[in-house]
Amino acid sequence: MIKHAIWGALKTTLGVAALISAMGLMMPAASQAKVIANKKCLKCHAEIKDMPNVVAGDFQSRSNKAKSITVDIGAGKVEVLKFTPQTTVENVPNIKALKKPIPVQVTYEQKGKDLVATAIVAKPVIKVPEKQLIDVKELAALVKKGPAKGGYMLVDSRPGVRYQEGHIPTSVAMPFPKMPEMMDKLPKDKKALVIFYCEGFR
Repeated sequence: MIKHAIWGALKTTLGVAALISAMGLMMPAASQAKVIANKKCLKCHAEIKDMPNVVAGDFQSRSNKAKSITVDIGAGKVEVLKFTPQTTVENVPNIKALKKPIPVQVTYEQKGKDLVATAIVAKPVIKVPEKQLIDVKELAALVKKGPAKGGYMLVDSRPGVRYQEGHIPTSVAMPFPKMPEMMDKLPKDKKALVIFYCEGFR
């Protein structure tokens, strides 16, 4: 049996990648698409570029009076979207349960000057079973031995740019969005110890 950190989280995330992405497009008056997203989110979820009518970033606030929410799209900017009783919400019980700064992906319809949310998908809460976690001391001891003697593979699932900025020694870069096409890099032995690490999750 493969023992590794956050495998449960990654399996869950693979199934909901589109739901936790935080980027999007809209068609302005000119015919070219404009991305309405926080840049930090684009590093992991670039595959959402081609989705029209999506705003993504960190939830900031809600106004029940104005029936609107604001989403932080980076660079000190927020996008305001209206919501209606028909607006669906995923991964939280309702719109009132959204709290700053939960990442969200909002699909909308443009009605006049307003962007009206049709669906809001919050980044899901991911809980990893204790038996699938490894503590820092145990990992440090393995890294000290090295992959050959320690009998492990350490996978950095962050964006490639983060890996280049700095990573745990002996780790191999396997950015989350590219995992499906990089699975052949994992050990063939199903009993091998594979440890994943990332930037954390909600």
